[in-house]
Parts: sequence; structure tokens; C-alpha cells
Amino acid sequence: MTETVPVTTGDIRWQVRPESRDALLGPDGLRLDEWRAAGQAVVVKHGPHRTVYRVTLPGHEFYVKHNRLWNARAWLRQLIRPPKARLEHQRAREVAARGVPTIEVLAIGEGSTRNGPSDSYLITRGLDDTEQLDTFLEATLPTFAACRRTHVRHLLAKLLGAFVARMHDAGITHHDLHPGNLLIRLAEGERPALFLIDLHAVRVGPPLGWPASRDNLVILNHWFTMRAGRGDRLRFWRAYCRARHEVNVFPFAPAIVHGALPVELERRTWLSNLRFWRHRDRRCLCNNKYYQTVHSALATGHAVRDLDPEALALLLADPDGPFEKLEAKLLKNSPSSTVAELVLNVNGQPRPVIYKRFRVTSWKDPWTSLLRRSAALRSWVAGHGLRERCLPTPRPLLVLHRRRAGLSHEGYLLTEKVDAAADLHAFVAGLNSLGDAKRLALLRGRIDRVARLVRELHRRRLGHRDLKAANLLIDGAGHLQLIDLVGVTRYARLPRGRRVQNLMRLNASFHEGNRLTRTDRLRFLRVYLQWGLRGRAGWKRWWQQVEQATADKVAQNARRGRMLA
Repeated sequence: MTETVPVTTGDIRWQVRPESRDALLGPDGLRLDEWRAAGQAVVVKHGPHRTVYRVTLPGHEFYVKHNRLWNARAWLRQLIRPPKARLEHQRAREVAARGVPTIEVLAIGEGSTRNGPSDSYLITRGLDDTEQLDTFLEATLPTFAACRRTHVRHLLAKLLGAFVARMHDAGITHHDLHPGNLLIRLAEGERPALFLIDLHAVRVGPPLGWPASRDNLVILNHWFTMRAGRGDRLRFWRAYCRARHEVNVFPFAPAIVHGALPVELERRTWLSNLRFWRHRDRRCLCNNKYYQTVHSALATGHAVRDLDPEALALLLADPDGPFEKLEAKLLKNSPSSTVAELVLNVNGQPRPVIYKRFRVTSWKDPWTSLLRRSAALRSWVAGHGLRERCLPTPRPLLVLHRRRAGLSHEGYLLTEKVDAAADLHAFVAGLNSLGDAKRLALLRGRIDRVARLVRELHRRRLGHRDLKAANLLIDGAGHLQLIDLVGVTRYARLPRGRRVQNLMRLNASFHEGNRLTRTDRLRFLRVYLQWGLRGRAGWKRWWQQVEQATADKVAQNARRGRMLA
């Protein structure tokens, strides 16, 4: 930071630019409390380790990052290294010196060392007309007209490839390189610009060779491999290779660009994603910024942080209470479960939700829960696991169990409601009222979507043993949602037999009646097996195995006197 002046206020020592001193600091130090009281400071990120505020004053905008020593590990770490604010300030200077656009630091504040390590503050100037790249891609870009949206998407893929190449040529590695740590400015009539932020994970050294470049690209590709098509990822890769080859830092030959390196990058990204998802599957069972453990005299469980505290308290006090209220809409009442629709406050807004009670049907059920997760808890974990893997399912909000003598008895699951939804059976039946051409177009479109969803479910090494038409919802926008996730299981390597069983269960849903033809079923299998990408080899064996498994299921249900759902 050039031309700064030292200022000490209370226990905080500041290094601040002279022109910003009066705006940022008062007689008692940082004016943060004053800005919050006036509504000029808004929290944009919050966690136990740091809070980021956006402060808007007349004529300028800036960000205040408050880094906390929130546990013993952070306190001990600061004994042997500088505070986080000073480290990020140093890295901002190094990144800017190497020609990569980044943040501009206005001030840093560090606690006095007399009493040991303490919190630190970093204040940076706001970048006008910018937004985070992930927000732009998910929220802003879809609002553009189709032609402009396609043009900007292609341009951004090339721009991002050249930007990351510029980083790697400059010897900059960002170990938390995701779109949330990149800002984009897309001014009218100007070329888009990118900026690197959140520099706590940045390391600076010599230009990166292929192994280091590959590992950093894998981190970035985590997000894009789930949300960007292969065409856009290829545009990024070509722009990246072209930019690195031009400066002759790493000799990307044309044969390499289209050969083993992109295949290796995609493979390593997918394996890294699988490890990442496995690691996060237990996050919904812990206390963190997204989830909390809850308990009362009657029940214990887990809840999302944005569930209204009053609604949470009512459910904890009497988990069965909502089923007895007049405003509850009863959807199902069977010996094994009860399902009702309610309206509860979530994140301050009233929303329709689905509340399900899992009954204890055998004296063995409480004892079995000691050896494996209960049906309610499996549904809770599977719901958040699917959402982490970008698979569509209603968000679980709360899971509870009544506890008696240390055993879990009745389970309760609260989830968001899918608006204007119909299950796959109802959707296909509703097509009969349409003309032949429209019916055929809609049916084929949904067959393709269902096949792609099941393929992605299996690609993420998940199986759903109750994958029937009644457990696939189609919402008002035509999007699919997976529900009733008790039968979802994660596999280290999904066996072919489980894939066949899942396909059989879905196929058996349409065994009775003539709503789907053999051509429709073959179309599903073609999309599921990706004929266009992988060829047709082996499809007949898949067909035969699914047909045989379906026949066995039909015969089994006939012997037991059960209908196929």
C-alpha cells in the first residue's frame, strides 16, 4: 500500500491512505457501527471466521472484511504468521504488480500484540459496475435476449481462458479459484473485464508448468463441469492454450490441445468432484453456517439455519401438532407414513412446505436405527446430497426424531413444496387430451429429460431403488424433481445390477396400459446410454436385462397381491 499513514485507535493499529482517513476512521476507530446504524453497511458474507460488509457512502463504495480468530487453531496460527488482513494486502500488491486486475486496498487494521493475536480488518475500494461471475452466469445472463446471451457466453469462455492463462504465466495460483472469487464488469459497448478477489488463498511464484496449471484448472472446473456445456469448456481450453503458447511459457502444441491433456483434466475434475461431494455429505449433520443441531424434551434433529425460529420451536415442542391443525392439508395417511401440506416461514417469507411423519411399524425399527440411519435421516442426508451434486430435489428444511430410552422412534421430515407439480404418471396421462403432434413433441421432450436425469444420477454414483414414476415430479416450468429419497444410496462404484434395477423400477411404472410404446422406451435407453457420444454398442443387452427384471418384478407383485405404482 503506497503513501499510507499509521493511525492508532484504541487497540487497533491502522495503515490507511490519507485521502480515505476521515471517511473510514473516527475518534473511536472504524466507523462500522455508525454505518450499520444508518443502514449504509450491508452484510454480504458471514461466517464464524469472517464477515464482509459492503458500505455505500455518498460518492464512493468500499468493502470491510472483518477476520476473526474464531477457534484455537486460528489463534495459534497467527502466533507464527502475520494477520490475514496484512497477508491479503501483500498478495494484492503482488498480484497487481504482475499485471492481473484485482482489488485496491484502502486500509488494513491489526490488533495490538500486547495481549496476543487478535482480529484484523481489510478495507478495499469497490469496483464499479461489477458482480460476481457465478451470480452473473446464473442470474443476470439468463435475462439477456437469446442471441446476445449466446454471444456473451462464448465471449466469456474465451475471456476467462485468457485471464487464467495470464494468471498462470505470471506465476499466480489461486487455491480457491471459483467464479465467486472472480468479478466481471460488462459495460455497454466495452469489452468485458475480470478481476481476481478474495486473495487469502493466492500464492505467487515462477510461471506454472503443466502439473501446477492442471491442478489449478481442476479447482476452477469443479463449478463449470456441472453448469457449462462441453462446447463452452472447449472454448475456454482453446483460449487458455493459445494464450499460454503465445508467450512461450508452456509449449502447448495443437496436437496436445486436442489430445490427452483435456481428457486428463476432465477425468481429474470428476474424481475431485466425487471426493468433494463425499466430504460434504456429512455437513448437514453438523453445526455450521448452513445447518444446526436442534433438540427439545421430546425430539432431536437437524435444521437449516433459515427456518423461522418460531416455526422450529413449535415443531420441536409437538412434532405431531401440525397434522391436527385445520389449516393443514392432508395428502396421505397410511400405516407407514402421514404427509401434509403446511405454510411456514422460511427466511422470513411464508412458503408452502411438505411435512412427513415416518411411523414405527415394527418393534425392531428403533433398534435398527442404532445400526443404520432411519428412513427420515436417510431422506434428509440424500436430499442435501443430491442438491450438492446439482440434482433437482426439494430442499429438506428439518428432520426430527422422537427419542425414548435413547432410541429413535417416529421420524419427521420437512421439505419445500414444488409449485404446480404433477408426477410423471399424471403428466403422461394429461397428454392424451392434446393433438397428436403436440402430444408427441411434449412426450419425447420429457423422455429425453428423464433419461438425462437418471444418467446423471448414476454418473454421480447414486442409486435410487424406488425410482418410480410417482417419485418424479414435473413442476410448472417443466423441470423434473426427485422425491421420496429413502431409497437413495451412494456407491464407491455404482454396479451395473443397481443401474438395471433403477431402470427396471421406472420401466415397471408404465407396464400397465399403453401410454408408452416400445419406441418411447428405446428412445429413453438411447439418451441414457448416450448413443450420439458413445455409440450403440451393448444396448441390446441393456434392453434385455431391463425387460427381464421388469417381468420378474411384475410376477413378484402378482404373487404378493400388490399393485405396481
